[in-house]
Amino acid sequence: MKPSRPKAWQVAAGLLFVAAAAVGLYVFWPALTGASTGENARNVPETERVAQRTRVDVLVVEPQDFLLLAEATGNLAPWRRADVSPEASGLVRERLIEEGARVQENEPLIRLDARDQELELEEARSELLKAQIDYAAKQVGSSTTEPDRAMLDRAEKAFRGAEAAFNAGRLTLEEWQRARRTYASDVLRSGQRRSEVEAVLSGLEQAEQRVRRADLALSRMTVRAPFPGRISNLEVEEGQRVAVGTKVLTLLDDSRMKVDVNVLEADLVGLAPGADARVRIPAMADTVLSGRIFSVNPSIDPATGTGRVTVEVSNPRGELMSGLFAYVQLEAGRLSDRIVVPAGAVLSRQGRDLVFVVQNGRAQWTYVTTGRRSGGLVEIREPLVPGDSVAVEGHHALSHDARVEVE
Repeated sequence: MKPSRPKAWQVAAGLLFVAAAAVGLYVFWPALTGASTGENARNVPETERVAQRTRVDVLVVEPQDFLLLAEATGNLAPWRRADVSPEASGLVRERLIEEGARVQENEPLIRLDARDQELELEEARSELLKAQIDYAAKQVGSSTTEPDRAMLDRAEKAFRGAEAAFNAGRLTLEEWQRARRTYASDVLRSGQRRSEVEAVLSGLEQAEQRVRRADLALSRMTVRAPFPGRISNLEVEEGQRVAVGTKVLTLLDDSRMKVDVNVLEADLVGLAPGADARVRIPAMADTVLSGRIFSVNPSIDPATGTGRVTVEVSNPRGELMSGLFAYVQLEAGRLSDRIVVPAGAVLSRQGRDLVFVVQNGRAQWTYVTTGRRSGGLVEIREPLVPGDSVAVEGHHALSHDARVEVE
């Protein structure tokens, strides 16, 4: 059976449908794709055309002082720290402080049982009183004869001669010691030191020494603060027996703090005591504190290529705690009249540094020669000039001569 041929009216209807579809596509295609040409482009609202531009932030560069910073990390530490221990062994009778307490220099912290030492001091004072009475009696009965001045003068002259001879190398050490003993004997025989001799004979001098020793032993039963500070690591309780030299607490002088940081040798050269420093504490909501370089270690560790720098930070309210982690920036020098931009403004393409300079609403791809980098800034040596507007935000995906809108 032969296939039937299409009717003439069917062919005409098909052609009419194709023509209508072509006209509709021509009319509605710009609306469907967002494209516009000719008169349609002129009818796009200004706000829509602006939205097609890339929004960027710019920095107008001007010559300025470029602060060179050395950066390092460390931990806060008290200016002074001492592990405190008793100078005598004994039973803890009183603990006068708690952890975290602030104390003054020489303030009592811990008292040991000192009953034996108190008795020893009382006995020594009694012996002293007896010796004082004996000495007074000897003084009353002693001769009132004046010292033999002639004998004393001869002894002193002989002693000075022997001393000069010894210094000149004409006397041996043994001869010099013999001359000293002779002089001491002659002084006693002359009566010059009669009062001192009688004090020894009466036992007065020995009694005074015993009182001083007993008083010293008693004082050692109290542990005192060696300097003003704050109590830390308290490790003793009342009733506990402690031995001499045993650590019972740590005393921190936190009136000012320090941070020891290791700085690369290239940055260490420009650092000097007294230079400014900034210390940022992440644990304290990124609080930034002002400090200064206290000292610079003149020795560099060859294994790490770093040297130690100590930074001083004031702590008048006692808010800073020992051990807090810190970021430290140290002033290593200043460069005058330099063009600098944020480090994020500089991009790298094919191994070369570039920035986008914004002119007349367009971003110009501009290769640059960079210099020193410090503190998040980069020195631009060429070709930027004062007054250039450099894109610093929103520029990472730009192409050369891209249309931009400055925010």
